[in-house]
Amino acid sequence: MTELFARRPWTQWIAILAAGTLALSLIGGGSFLGKSVVIGLTQHAPLVLAAMGFALLYRLTGLINVAYSETLTWGAYIGWWFNTSLGWNFYASLLPAGLLAGALSVATYLAIFRPAKQRNMGALEMIIMSFGLSILLRYSFQFVFGYPVRFYDVTTSTTARVLGVGVSSFRLLALASVLILAVALYLFIQKSTYGLQIRALASDEDLAQVSGIRPLFVTSLIWFIAGVAGGLAGAFYGVGSNVAYLLGWRQFLFIFLVVMVGGRKSIGGVIIAGIATGIAWAAMNLRLSQTLYAQLVLIVAFIVILKVRGRRTAETGKV
Repeated sequence: MTELFARRPWTQWIAILAAGTLALSLIGGGSFLGKSVVIGLTQHAPLVLAAMGFALLYRLTGLINVAYSETLTWGAYIGWWFNTSLGWNFYASLLPAGLLAGALSVATYLAIFRPAKQRNMGALEMIIMSFGLSILLRYSFQFVFGYPVRFYDVTTSTTARVLGVGVSSFRLLALASVLILAVALYLFIQKSTYGLQIRALASDEDLAQVSGIRPLFVTSLIWFIAGVAGGLAGAFYGVGSNVAYLLGWRQFLFIFLVVMVGGRKSIGGVIIAGIATGIAWAAMNLRLSQTLYAQLVLIVAFIVILKVRGRRTAETGKV
C-alpha cells in the first residue's frame, strides 16, 4: 500500500476521502453524510476547477499569485453581464467568461509578471506585487460593476432528491458541467501534445527550449488555461450564490490550501483534495452552524495535514 501511495500520490486522497466519509457516517449518521456529500459537491465543486488552474501556474512559476483570485471575480462578472444584459443563457455565458478571464490572465503575465521575471525580481517581491495587482483589479471591478451584489438570471428548475436531500436540477446540471470541465482539463494536460509541452516546460525550461518548445507561447498558453479555469469557476460560484467584487478573494485561501495539500505533482491529487475539501466544508457548516467556525476548523485541518506530511511550498514536481 505504501508503494502505491508513493507511485501514485493521488491515491492517498482517495483513502483520506474514504476515511472522512466513514467518520462522517459514524458521527452524524447516514442523513448527515448524505447532506454533506450533496451540499459539498453542488456548492463547492467550482473549487476543483479553480484549484486546477492555480496548480498549473504555481508549478510553472513557483509564485503564490494572489492576483489569480481576481480571474474568478472577472469571470463571474463577465458571465453575469452576458447573462443579464444580453439575455444569454447561463451556459452560453460561460464561453465569454472563460475566454475573457483567460485573456486577463495572459495580459497580467505579459505586462507585469514576465517583465518582473526578466529583471530577476525575488519571490517575496513577486508575491507583494501580485497582492498589489489583486487589490488594483478588485477595486477596478467594483468601480466598473458597482458595489451591490449581482445575481444571475436563471429559470426556476425542478427539484430532485439525491441521498435524501432536495437539489434543483439546475445545480445538478451545473455540478455535472464542472466535473466534465475538470476531467477535460485533466485529459488535456495529461494526454494532448500541448499538455506534454506544458509539463515539459514546467519540469525543466532549459531542456524544453533545447527540445524545440517555444517557452513564450507555452507559458502564455498555461496562463491562458489557468485563467479560463478560474473564470469558469467564478461563473459557477456566481450562479450558485451571487457576484460581488470580493468573490475570488474569499475563495483564494482555500484554493491555495487545496493545491498545497493535493500537491503540485499531480492534478489528480488536486481534484481529489478539492472534492474532499468541499464535502468537509459542508459537513463543518452543518455541524457548527457558523460559516466562520467551519472555515477555521478546515484551515486547522489543512495545517495539521501539511505538518504531518512535511509539505513545503518550495517542493518541486510534475504537473
